[in-house]
Amino acid sequence: MAVAHLKIGKVNFTFVFRHRFEKHDDVDKFWHNFEFREWELGLWYKHNKMVGKKEFKNPKKWGDNLVSSHMIGINLILCKTWIEFNKGGMSIEIDEK
Repeated sequence: MAVAHLKIGKVNFTFVFRHRFEKHDDVDKFWHNFEFREWELGLWYKHNKMVGKKEFKNPKKWGDNLVSSHMIGINLILCKTWIEFNKGGMSIEIDEK
């Protein structure tokens, strides 16, 4: 899986590329096989709400500070790729070491 993050002004972009032949261990291997079990072709769009950066440290106000997150993707037979973008959304990066 390849992931890239880009910020232009207040808009956050995340680019993701996944393919059928990725190497995984343990639980990730199960989910990987589940995700690529079907052979699919197609374009898709998904709209979600996410917590914004304003007042992020106060969880009681998260419901008042939701921003839209949009995803546009393409499924090919051997790979999937998508772009997610939002304006002012909060994302937490996790170090998986």
